[in-house]
Amino acid sequence: MLMFDRIKERLEGCVYTIFTPFNEDNTIDYASLEKYIHHIYQTGGRKFYAMAYNSRYSQLSHTEIMELNAFCIRVVKKLDKENVVIVGDPIHCSTAETIEFTHHAKEEGADLVSLLVREKYFSDEQILDHYAHVGRETNMGILVHEMPFLSGKDGTQMHWPKSLFQSLPKISQIVALKEDAKDFHMTCVALDLEPRIRVIIAGRKSVFMDFRPHGAKAYLNGISMIDARIGEAFWKAYKHNDQAALDFILNKIESPFFDECAAKYGWHRTNKALLQAAGLMHRRDRMPMPHLCDDDYNDVLKVYKKTAKAIMEFFGE
Repeated sequence: MLMFDRIKERLEGCVYTIFTPFNEDNTIDYASLEKYIHHIYQTGGRKFYAMAYNSRYSQLSHTEIMELNAFCIRVVKKLDKENVVIVGDPIHCSTAETIEFTHHAKEEGADLVSLLVREKYFSDEQILDHYAHVGRETNMGILVHEMPFLSGKDGTQMHWPKSLFQSLPKISQIVALKEDAKDFHMTCVALDLEPRIRVIIAGRKSVFMDFRPHGAKAYLNGISMIDARIGEAFWKAYKHNDQAALDFILNKIESPFFDECAAKYGWHRTNKALLQAAGLMHRRDRMPMPHLCDDDYNDVLKVYKKTAKAIMEFFGE
């Protein structure tokens, strides 16, 4: 537990997504991936997270996911062994295969494994048994990737029951939770798990601010994906109540991308388009995931140029 507590304490502030780029022949572009991890590290990022959707697990074979996980762990830990690195299991798989991926992540040197259950929900016990079994078999620190289920009874989308959240602390290996319901009430229910379980909130920073009175301590990067200085500066301003810095980051750096790009084209297509505009990787994805056409990409490019000027202004460049 002491080891898990140390990891949890380091999961404060901005956690940085590892995005997966592809070559023209649809193979994973490991050269650009390494370049991107180095860029985030050099601009201040120390917590790295390869995850189900941002990292394009849905476009990868299970063998590729394992290879990608191992590569990310090695690159992140070579930069600094004190860096935190989190990798995941496939979006759809059995508990037995999740255990295989968890053992592999542990052997490669990951700090936590991010586990997502996309099977239909039938009961709290079903979900808890899955996480408890993985924990017992591996004794690996677990980050629970929470997002809405499909009901096993009628197929409708449903949020996690409050009783399921409240039962997670019974599993000693659960260290953190990625809160991905994008619902104010559900996020508040998740934050009740603090300080036993660190809650990492997905979404834009302006939304994260709403959870300040509820003890929010960690969030997943948004616009900070192009420059970790933004995430680190936001966290410093958040902790010290620097309203001028917060307003500048939220209104001049973050808002243009989310309001003019993500709202129009969707987060998962525009994140890699923005990374291409920043010269960090190509926006291409594997079918059936579509990437932005040239005309739509130009909209993102225009916003990036405006955002880059705001970043330079903020950091006095």
